[in-house]
Amino acid sequence: MLNNKIFLTTFEEAVNSYVMVKVVLAMIIGILIERNAQFGITISIIGMLSGAALMAFLYMKRKKRLRHRFNFLNGLSYIMMWLCYGMFITDYQKVDAPKLSDFEDGVKIGVLIEPTEEKPKTFKSKIKILDSTAYGKEILAYFEKDSTTPPPQFGDLVGFYSEVRYIESNGNPLEFDYQEYMSKQGVYCQTYIKKQEYEILKTGYQKGIKYYGAKVRNLLIDIYRESGFSGQQLAVLEALTLGYKADLDPETVLTFQTSGAMHILAVSGLHTGIIMMITSALLSFIKRRQKKALVVKCVVIILTLWTFAAITGFSPSVCRSAVMFSMIAIAERLNRNASTYNTLAVSAFMLLSINPLLLFNVGFGLSYLAVLAIISITPFVKFTIPKYDPVHDTKWIHVKKWFTRYFLGIIYVSIAAQIGTSILSIKTFNMFPTYFLLTNIFVIPLSYFIMISAIVLLAVSWCSPLMFVVTEILKLLLNLLTGTVSWIESLPASSIDNLFITSTSAILLCFGLAYLVVFGKYKRAMQLKIALVLLCLFAASITIFNSAKYPNSQVIVYNKRNTQLYSIKNGDKMSIITDNAKLDEKSLSPATINAALTHANLVEILKTDSLSTIKDLFWQIDNKNFYIVTSTEQIEIMDNETLPVDYLIVSENTFINADVLTENFKCSNVIFDSSNSKKFVAARKEEYEKQGINCFDVSKQGAFIYGDGAKTIWWY
Repeated sequence: MLNNKIFLTTFEEAVNSYVMVKVVLAMIIGILIERNAQFGITISIIGMLSGAALMAFLYMKRKKRLRHRFNFLNGLSYIMMWLCYGMFITDYQKVDAPKLSDFEDGVKIGVLIEPTEEKPKTFKSKIKILDSTAYGKEILAYFEKDSTTPPPQFGDLVGFYSEVRYIESNGNPLEFDYQEYMSKQGVYCQTYIKKQEYEILKTGYQKGIKYYGAKVRNLLIDIYRESGFSGQQLAVLEALTLGYKADLDPETVLTFQTSGAMHILAVSGLHTGIIMMITSALLSFIKRRQKKALVVKCVVIILTLWTFAAITGFSPSVCRSAVMFSMIAIAERLNRNASTYNTLAVSAFMLLSINPLLLFNVGFGLSYLAVLAIISITPFVKFTIPKYDPVHDTKWIHVKKWFTRYFLGIIYVSIAAQIGTSILSIKTFNMFPTYFLLTNIFVIPLSYFIMISAIVLLAVSWCSPLMFVVTEILKLLLNLLTGTVSWIESLPASSIDNLFITSTSAILLCFGLAYLVVFGKYKRAMQLKIALVLLCLFAASITIFNSAKYPNSQVIVYNKRNTQLYSIKNGDKMSIITDNAKLDEKSLSPATINAALTHANLVEILKTDSLSTIKDLFWQIDNKNFYIVTSTEQIEIMDNETLPVDYLIVSENTFINADVLTENFKCSNVIFDSSNSKKFVAARKEEYEKQGINCFDVSKQGAFIYGDGAKTIWWY
């Protein structure tokens, strides 16, 4: 009983001390509620005012002892206020999808609000409209490449008259939803601007911190190029030191991702911590007794951190670490201990207040989960790290302990961060890097030396001999980094691919692990019981959902532009059908991912040009007949014979008379795949629907899915 009381006191004190943690949790719940239910700004304001009024009332009546059963109102009013605050900021900053009619015909005027990224055939940026009824709306812009004219840059005012259309997703199962991704950034429309359809009205029209940060970044990249960096070396150096990833090719990204080193290319707390460490080392001559100088040191550190954040484009992970390190610097100046959990929560509160939709950003989630796992898990193993003994340690023992502490630190932090981010990573990328620990042992020290060398290179860029020496050292380090990552990727089973987890299972596992951590710290039996129950529910959910991964029947007509792509699953066998011209890994990815999800034991890839007979193009699934028509010859050879079909898949703009559909095919459902033109589909749909035939346009409606496999896909 005594131990229980001690635990309760300790645990309650810990919970009560994490004030900002409770605020952020309530705020996140409010964001999720408003994002899904959309109660509106009025209800959120009323909720905030009601919570504040109840808190004020309880505070005034604090001397009059309220009955014990009403004590919960204190916490309820507090949580209610911040929950409604989350709802308020979500609704207040919500950007509704504009109507295409808002973008008037003729010339539209806007300003580029993002640095221009070079693509293989275009330059990509965002334009904020400054005229017409779409004032303030942001659109994604692709500028046609022109070797004679440089593209518009960040901050330029441009006039253009190209057509604006909505961003569309393919709607394929298990595929990245680009439309949803952009809508969470408040962008719903896009335009392709040819070289004769735009004019730069004023360069540098709109300037700000991001503008000057991008200018500095471009200047630093130019120094890299002048130093002799190019190709993969330049791309990795830009990403690692400046957060600029536009020049990374897909092969390099895949290599770093498979080996578990992708976090090195995503500028985050590691890089910001190195910047702070270097700045602090340069200012180490300032002593504690110099109070005014200490203030200057604190200001310089904070300015350096946020200058680095501006140069890297204010990515969520950098902003998170910049806020945290800024608060640590202030706490050191005030000689106060900063609560790591509260510091982390303050940074999340600030970023979500500015943009609540960051909550749905994968980079934002991975950054916070990694830090949260590190500060929660690593204290359990700190007793294994040797401590310095300045009295008895010899010089060599001191060095030995330093190396031991350093490498154990990398190992423990890597394991903790991987535990924290694995669930979200698997949910997002469907893979797990097997040798992440081996990778981090090598790449973290290398990235540190690369950061140091890059800073030295920029500092001595005025001196050619010194710049040459540092450049050669930096090239050597970059070769070691890329070579190590490539070697680890080439190892057998370097990654476990095609991992799938439902949102339900992911949530159960997250909370189960969280309660295990709490139990490990406070040794409360109830925490262990809750953790075990959640983990058992997780295991049960995995079992249930795994059993659903074996559908007997499934037909999918995918939406891949100008491509024929279908998958037909009957029992354990899956046939993937595609046209010969598009037979590559990228075009087949949705079908192969689906085959992995549904545990198809035998997967065969068939080319439509080799399926010449009616038997080859005809399938029967769940007593429903499917037939693919790819040319008019298939209609002609029928010679007025009857072929009853429940679902007819029309491909390659194959014309079929409506009477033939009803008389020869006895068909009531037509599916137009994505190899058909929009004009063809529009004309045929109008004709067929007059005959009472149901039409499904894959290009507009997304992938067509039939069979019990549709339920499996829905869960994932």
